[in-house]
Amino acid sequence: MLIFRSLAILCVLSGLAISSQATEARFVSIRYLEKQAFLRISEYFDGKENKGSRLICRSKPESRAGLYLILSLKDSTRKLPPDLVARWQVIAPTAPDAVEHRVAVPNDRTKGKDLFVGLTGSDWPDPKARPVAWKFTLETADGKVVLERKSFLWERP
Repeated sequence: MLIFRSLAILCVLSGLAISSQATEARFVSIRYLEKQAFLRISEYFDGKENKGSRLICRSKPESRAGLYLILSLKDSTRKLPPDLVARWQVIAPTAPDAVEHRVAVPNDRTKGKDLFVGLTGSDWPDPKARPVAWKFTLETADGKVVLERKSFLWERP
């Protein structure tokens, strides 16, 4: 009976460990990046953007310059669930209310660990402006949050 109970507890605990695995970010940075930060030599020859091992998602895909949230993940971006949406709520220095941006995360992913999510073009036109507060989540198609990060001021009144 003791062996059966131990096995049952072990099964329950292992099930919890598997179901509670979430994406982990080791480092988060926010910075404004100009178009030149994404240029590589190969682009001068073939005209195509070479993202290297970085997974880059932009609110306006045709614009590269913008405010980027850069996540250095514990594991490869290939281990992220499919059909993710990056949800970034930002309070800009020019307005008191948060603005929400949703950016689709491509399913065609690199083996790298860096995820760049950018508010580009008219979504963040001022290179000198920095957000007052922000909250970022990665969500599955059914709304499950797999990663959440926020600034210190996000929860302050």
